[in-house]
Amino acid sequence: MPSLGDKFLGFFLVLGFATVGLCSSDKSSDVERKLSARLNPDCPEDICTPDGNALTLIHIRADSDLDTIHYVWDFTGKPTILVALTRKNASLKINWNDFMDAKPSSVQFSETPIYTFMTVINRIFQFDDPEDKGILGNNASSVFVYDPHEFSYNRTLLWFNEKDVIAALNANNDFLFKLNAFSTRDHGMDFPHLLHTSNSTQVDIVFNNVSTKFERPRFAIELLFVVSEQAVTGTDFQITKRRSLDDEHTPGIFEIIDVLSPGAFKFSTGGFVEYRPVSYTHPERDVSTSTETHQSEPKAIEFASDALNATLAYAIYGQKLDTLVVQGMNISFGFSGDGFYTKTNYTTLTFQVGYGIPPPEQLSAFVLIVAGIGIGLPLAMLVFGGFYICTRKMRNRRGTRV
Repeated sequence: MPSLGDKFLGFFLVLGFATVGLCSSDKSSDVERKLSARLNPDCPEDICTPDGNALTLIHIRADSDLDTIHYVWDFTGKPTILVALTRKNASLKINWNDFMDAKPSSVQFSETPIYTFMTVINRIFQFDDPEDKGILGNNASSVFVYDPHEFSYNRTLLWFNEKDVIAALNANNDFLFKLNAFSTRDHGMDFPHLLHTSNSTQVDIVFNNVSTKFERPRFAIELLFVVSEQAVTGTDFQITKRRSLDDEHTPGIFEIIDVLSPGAFKFSTGGFVEYRPVSYTHPERDVSTSTETHQSEPKAIEFASDALNATLAYAIYGQKLDTLVVQGMNISFGFSGDGFYTKTNYTTLTFQVGYGIPPPEQLSAFVLIVAGIGIGLPLAMLVFGGFYICTRKMRNRRGTRV
């Protein structure tokens, strides 16, 4: 049985290692970047009216001393989020006439990017869930498909400075999109408070008062991933599940889902999507208004250039898409007994798209202090109490000697 001294030493060792973990981190993800944003860059007035808000393509430069990450939030076709790592002097060029005609090579960089990763919101599903499981099934007769390319997007917000970029769009008054880009490492302001870095951008989608078509309706979303990695046998996206150290930032949710490109999974130099498996059923996001998410395994997309012909991915790569890693997965919302979508007519999904590897969660200083008090104080009382008892016994023995 370990002694009190061993327990005391063990506690401080654990506390020490946790403190080291708090102070150390992946330097590449801690880079501070200077942000700049342009709406519909160099778009002619006959395509983009100066005061219009219907056409939205936002290009963000995130510059560091060594390189630049380009984010493109494109809502001209199927919503697409591009993350491209380039050298500092690279610029984005758009031939707007060809781009609006969905022609390949209409969007290019002035030099070949070091790496690109795109996430496309390909389809949204409303489905009937008679078994009350929250999982999208294969029964096509109980599924209604929304094509985001057919939505009418109304930009309601675009705000930016050198630290943050925020945009918001309304699609058909049913689906709300909020996007953020960041200059430093921190947690998001809204639940689920995802940990972001300057190498990632966040997307928040709200399914708000959507007209239902089934008796027990739920929603799901299909995401397609495109990376500048050649498609060969064994180059698959991987889903990993991490347990966070605490639920300080997302109460009740200790798990983090990472969807990693082959490069990110094998070499830590690829693209990723990250989210917590939680959806909120009310604008006031909290534990009491949360439900679960379920994801399918990533699968390769056949004839990718046809599947993505109305996207930014096709505008950049064209037929070359058929040679790249292009895979997709579904995420559905809800769990047994939560009342289906019709209980509140509100569902959310928040995820991040980034380069490198997802940032690891770490114990905050507040948690370390609470842990130190909660564990250290009782141990200290135990040690000093034992010392006091031993001292009294020794004194009593001396007093009874003749």
